[in-house]
Amino acid sequence: MSEKNQEIEEMKKEIVIERLRQAPSTIKIAFGSINEFMARDELIEQVEKGTDIGKKIIKIQLEYLKAFKKGTLQRG
Repeated sequence: MSEKNQEIEEMKKEIVIERLRQAPSTIKIAFGSINEFMARDELIEQVEKGTDIGKKIIKIQLEYLKAFKKGTLQRG
């Protein structure tokens, strides 16, 4: 991976971590693949470590931000 790509990936990670830090500390999110809930700080740890779950969190958060920007989010 080039230095520029590494820099971009690190920026993505930082954005997602900051978004997660804005969530209440009591929030828990379920991931179907692990069949358990993860607390906010556990999610941040997964992103920081670059685990498979952390990468998935980054992907989901970035997709959300793109949809928000485009105005394509559906209201529930």
